[in-house]
Amino acid sequence: MKHRKQDFGKAAWSSKVTAPVIKIDLVIQCKQLPKKDLLSQADAFCVLWRVPNGYTPKIVHGMPCKLPGRQEEERGRTEVARACVHPTFKHRFRLEYSFHEEQTFVLRAYNEDLRYSTDLKEHDYLGGCLFTLGQLMGARGCTLAKRLGHERAILIVTGEEIIETREVLEFRFSCQDLVKERNIIDQSKVLDQCRPYFRLERLNNEDQSWEVVWKSEVLKDTLDPTWSHARLPLQLLCHDNQSNPLKITIWDYEKHSNNHNLLGFVESTVAEIVDKAKDGGIPVFIVMREKKKLFRGSKLKHVGLLKVLKATVIQIPSMLQYLSGGCSLDLMIGIDCTTSNGEWGSEKNMHFSASHWLNDYQAGIMQLGSIAENFARGKNSSIWGIGGKLNDKYFRCHCLEDRLCGGKELLQAYDDNIPDNPDFSLGEPAFLRPLIQSATFRTIKASKKRQCYTVLTVFIAGEIVDLPETVDLICTAAEDAPLSIVLIGVGNGDFTQVQKLCGDENGRIRDSRGIPVAREIVTFVSFKQFAGNATEVIAAALKNIPEQFVEYHAVMNGSKPLPAIPPPKFDEKSTKR
Repeated sequence: MKHRKQDFGKAAWSSKVTAPVIKIDLVIQCKQLPKKDLLSQADAFCVLWRVPNGYTPKIVHGMPCKLPGRQEEERGRTEVARACVHPTFKHRFRLEYSFHEEQTFVLRAYNEDLRYSTDLKEHDYLGGCLFTLGQLMGARGCTLAKRLGHERAILIVTGEEIIETREVLEFRFSCQDLVKERNIIDQSKVLDQCRPYFRLERLNNEDQSWEVVWKSEVLKDTLDPTWSHARLPLQLLCHDNQSNPLKITIWDYEKHSNNHNLLGFVESTVAEIVDKAKDGGIPVFIVMREKKKLFRGSKLKHVGLLKVLKATVIQIPSMLQYLSGGCSLDLMIGIDCTTSNGEWGSEKNMHFSASHWLNDYQAGIMQLGSIAENFARGKNSSIWGIGGKLNDKYFRCHCLEDRLCGGKELLQAYDDNIPDNPDFSLGEPAFLRPLIQSATFRTIKASKKRQCYTVLTVFIAGEIVDLPETVDLICTAAEDAPLSIVLIGVGNGDFTQVQKLCGDENGRIRDSRGIPVAREIVTFVSFKQFAGNATEVIAAALKNIPEQFVEYHAVMNGSKPLPAIPPPKFDEKSTKR
């Protein structure tokens, strides 16, 4: 959602169909464990550590060393599987997976040597592996296998998504006979028309305060409002527990003030609301308002009725479900090749490349490719230039290289075609519409043959000259194409115009006919927002992709995930150290 936490404007906060965090369980298995003791099979157990970004554990013979480094954070240990050659551990590691982040973990397996000792120095080291959650959840069957030190021993890690994180509340509310509070100072305000909206608030268990999680649109001149229907994940509403307290507060919007007037509230739970709305019923809740007594204390006053026109919990497939079934996440990268980058050949030029460091384009491409490659199903990524010149011939939009996969291939394509290309030079101006048009055409064509989704990421150094035409095209693409557009500002230029493609404070962008975009598909971030940190820039840029992905496939297109691809059969010949 694009709103600030206390931005209670006229527009409704965006509905959401994906949980803020996907919870997964790690299931650990071992096969063909060697004997470490003369008279018994291995007594194995495993330990999991989280590794901070940018830190690489010491690798010995293709595996992490026996003991963790100081920066590794232990996340738990399995039970000891006594005298077992092929253990499947009962203990599961519950983790929170975020698509837009690189979450790196180290898993080590040990043979218990000194019983009940917690000191890992006292146990025999069997081996381990280093992996990211993206690699795990993007692997076939969400399963990775690595060979341990012994030539036959295998360590297998499987990620299982928790089903409850897919539950969404679909709801619609209305009110009847709302009563405005009488203004003692200015009696004329009693005659003002009411502009009602409501907020959904959940209880913060830490300090027992109410936290606003969603706000409806503002309606005009009515005491009997009926708001539009909306969807919100239960994780956002009640932390996946339908019995947690939920508060619905109803407000009168004040146009010239941020201090809106509280009309009343209803306290309930998701479970109660859904249960009463079963079988087509329309449950009614009494709206109460606290009224202060003349001398001391207060009492609750009946000020209207809240009707639940619809309330049902539905299951929305997650992005991981689609990807596990073979849906491909394709990457299309656009590079600003205009004079907005600075003087060509100068060290201040944003395409300037040196052997000992990466410029912002290179760092962004590498980080972006390393995340997206986990979910690429084939070589379907490409890199494009905007507004540059080849052999002094200007091009608005040009495919520099196609049929790519992964950060290294994309980075090499950028280096070969721009910084290291003697035939390349900067041009002007920058047109964005041709690139979006190409992306829309390519992804619609590809989607007719296979289930896929395209993330068009455009690195921009300055303003564009075709804003109105681009807005119209984005509104069209949002309806028809499995496409998200990420705009990343490079350098210290003015990106005010580019940011208009994300919409304004009043809501979504509108085309030249005044029709709002069907779904929000554009995200803008810049390197200067994050002091040039490419990891943080790409994480912010990709944060909205799961929501946009699921909204297209599950809500707008109605397509279902394909059956999950089963994991391969692992043996000592098919695994790697």
